[in-house]
Amino acid sequence: MKKFAFPLHRVMEWRRTEARIEEAKLERHFAELHAIDAREKMLEEERAKSEKELLQQASATGRELAALDDFKRYIAIERQRLRRVRNDCKKKIEAQIQVVTLKRRDVRLLEKLKEDRIKVWTADLHREIDQQAEESYLAKWGR
Repeated sequence: MKKFAFPLHRVMEWRRTEARIEEAKLERHFAELHAIDAREKMLEEERAKSEKELLQQASATGRELAALDDFKRYIAIERQRLRRVRNDCKKKIEAQIQVVTLKRRDVRLLEKLKEDRIKVWTADLHREIDQQAEESYLAKWGR
């Protein structure tokens, strides 16, 4: 019996590589989303810290109050921008999840095909071994 060979092995390896590449892209999108969340958290912490420092002072000048107000407006605008960026990132993540799912499905299809071929090959191997054993027995019995 010849050794098992899966003719689509290279294709399966290529599909696995493609799946890993798409999974890496998905991880980058999640990292981008995490960075957006971290940036928003940092802005909120800076705003709270600035307010707290100004309120803890015995007296605040008009210039300091105006600067705080400008900073609050900047943070509000930045939050809106971050929300848009977050929504875009989430859309990218959803699309990439679909791509990864398709790539994984392609790999699973080839793996299933390989498993089926191995089962057929194994059955043929056992059949051949049984046939050789039977022939050997008959040859010994016929002497």
